[in-house]
Amino acid sequence: MNKQALEGIRILDFSHVYQGPVGTQILADYGADVIKVERPGNGDWSRAWGPFTKDISMPFANLNRNKRSITVNMKTDEGKAVILKLVEKADILVHNFRQGVMEKLGFGYEDLKTINPALIFATSNGWGDTGPYAERGRAGHDMMARAEGGWFTFFDKDEAPIPGGISIDYAAGLNLMVGILTALTHRLRTGEGQYVSTDLLSVAFHAHAWDAASQLNSEKIDRPAAVGGTEAAINKAFKTKNGFIEISPVFSDNALRDISLAMGLGDLSLEHQFYTEELQIKNKQELNATLAAEFIKKPTSEWMEQLESEGVLCARINNFQEAAADPQIAHNNMIVSMEDPQVGQLKLLGTPVRLKGTPPQLKTFPPKLGQHNKAVALELGYSEEEVSKLFKKGILANEY
Repeated sequence: MNKQALEGIRILDFSHVYQGPVGTQILADYGADVIKVERPGNGDWSRAWGPFTKDISMPFANLNRNKRSITVNMKTDEGKAVILKLVEKADILVHNFRQGVMEKLGFGYEDLKTINPALIFATSNGWGDTGPYAERGRAGHDMMARAEGGWFTFFDKDEAPIPGGISIDYAAGLNLMVGILTALTHRLRTGEGQYVSTDLLSVAFHAHAWDAASQLNSEKIDRPAAVGGTEAAINKAFKTKNGFIEISPVFSDNALRDISLAMGLGDLSLEHQFYTEELQIKNKQELNATLAAEFIKKPTSEWMEQLESEGVLCARINNFQEAAADPQIAHNNMIVSMEDPQVGQLKLLGTPVRLKGTPPQLKTFPPKLGQHNKAVALELGYSEEEVSKLFKKGILANEY
């Protein structure tokens, strides 16, 4: 196998559920030794949430391959000593507890940098490291961040809004990974570790990057957008004979002309009610009714072929199973298989970041709870006898 990009990098991973594990799994796919520190008896919350196959939680499995699992009773001095030994040998520590939890355990950054100045201490929480929400110990969650970060959509002023966008946990995990790799690059040059953080609310708010400047400076705008009227006028989705199609009226000086000609409707942009983008927006109900009446006549595949041949940007609208069967998804290796003696073959998501010189590797199945307690303890320098005592005292949980 090719040497991996992060080979030799050790990550002490206290993160759980989604926003931490999604980032540390990608780092593990590229060779980092990710040691997952879990709660004795229960482990990562996602282990219990399912759905399950042979007691394996599918969400947990999809976010924790290539990692090792240990369970340490950190309420005892001996358990804390195990963690501190791990910190001494770690390059990176990751957690997504609310602010103050690690500090109460004695594992805050100020505590740990004294024993490992090169440590990169990375955290993602709900709201931020300081400020009004952090100071009151407010818990955070994906939907809470979407709600307060401006990602609920008001379709009807008389109806409750609905959440939009993908999970902020996912985006936060990837942002945290960027922070970790940036800090790691700095450390390779200087030898210095540092504190790295992000949070759900900041990531949710930053996801407005396209239109944020316009909204934050609305009083200074003195000229409307040069493009986008037709995009605002035409619906994003239309029903076809056997499904749905998405239309992207962009990258054209006259998108309505291009779309209507490609559909065989003639040039609708010459009609008096659609002659300008402003009129298209004003009469969007009539415009979309005209397009909808035509789209329903043919299956999606025929429309795709017809529109793409004329340069119109469009896409079939898939559910998850249809997306999983997409040939480009297969070509991008976004569905992979791993084998476990008890579970058998399990399909999981691939890695969306591709390095051709040091590609990601599938090495180990998602770990059982505490599976690597003994191996990690021996690596830390404990003798076989000392490890046995740690198990007998319950410092290391005998769960596997």
